[in-house]
Amino acid sequence: MKKKSILTMALALVLVGAIGVGATLAYFTDKADATNIVTMGHVDIELTEPEFETYLEDGISGVVPGQEIAKDPTITLAADSKDAYVRVKLEVTGLEDEYAQDIIDSLEIQEGWTLVDGYYYYSDKLTQENNTATLFETVTIPTDWDNAVADLTFNIKVSAEAIQADYLADDFFNDNKSWNIDAETISEYAKAVENP
Repeated sequence: MKKKSILTMALALVLVGAIGVGATLAYFTDKADATNIVTMGHVDIELTEPEFETYLEDGISGVVPGQEIAKDPTITLAADSKDAYVRVKLEVTGLEDEYAQDIIDSLEIQEGWTLVDGYYYYSDKLTQENNTATLFETVTIPTDWDNAVADLTFNIKVSAEAIQADYLADDFFNDNKSWNIDAETISEYAKAVENP
């Protein structure tokens, strides 16, 4: 009987020990979850022509050689936008190439813009503190134009593009200070933003 009581006591001690270890393990376990909300920023610009606003609906007519037209394409970074680099492309349509080039040549491009591969790149990034950039302020009709352009209508199309300024790859700018990204890729980005 003594053996049975020792065995019972040993089993009781093992059982108490197992319960004690189990309870101790319960005290040393823990679980925690963390959920992080990440909201993506965006780049948003607006292209306006404050001095040309009165002509926007119908355009301007009766223009003569030597006339200066107020036209001031201005890119403005939206209030909720991240910092951005901008570039602008100009297209003159409705004229023969020679006359179209005359219009481009008549523009007094503002300081800070560089022409590379058909795009004007603004050298500084647009920020909330420095949020506008104007490419030029007027278009002057060349004084040497003659009857060859009489009664013609032409358009000056200004297209602005922006890309985030922060966290760009080291090779984003090449030696010419242009974006190391092609226009097609920018267009794909723009379409994705317009049609999510």
